[in-house]
Amino acid sequence: MEHKFFPLFIDLSHKRCLVIGAGNIACRKIKTLLKYGANVEVITREVAESEILELQDIKISMRDFTEEDLKNVFLVVAATNNSDFNRYIYEICNENNILVNNMTSKVEMNARFAAVYEGDSVQVAVSAKGYPKKSLEIRDSIKKLLEKN
Repeated sequence: MEHKFFPLFIDLSHKRCLVIGAGNIACRKIKTLLKYGANVEVITREVAESEILELQDIKISMRDFTEEDLKNVFLVVAATNNSDFNRYIYEICNENNILVNNMTSKVEMNARFAAVYEGDSVQVAVSAKGYPKKSLEIRDSIKKLLEKN
C-alpha cells in the first residue's frame, strides 16, 4: 500500500533520534540529523563506516536492537542491510506512532528524508517519492534557478 506523505518541516533540536545500523547510508543520515540539532544514538553490532566513529555528539551502542530502545524516541532510521529486519523495525515504530525511515524500502516507512536547499531567505525540500538521486537532481536545478536571481 502506498502512503501519502504530507510535506512538513520539523524542528529536530534536542529530539531523540535512533539510527539502527552503521554503514554508508546510516552515516549520511546521522550527519543530516546532527546538522538539524537532533540527539543521535546509533545501535549496531559493528560499525561498517569508520567515519561514524569520528562524528561528535553521537552515542554509539555496540549491541543488538531491542524494542525497549524505542522508549522516548522521536524518529528512527532503519539503516541495516537486512530488509526483513528493517521491515520489523518499521512495523514496531508505526504501531507505536514513532516516525521511521526505512533505508531498504520505498513504502515501509512513515517518514522520508528530503533533498534540501537552504538559501539566505528560503528553504526548499524535494522528495521524489523514494528516489533519492532524482530528488538531488531536482534540488540542484532549483538551487541553480534560485541562485541566478
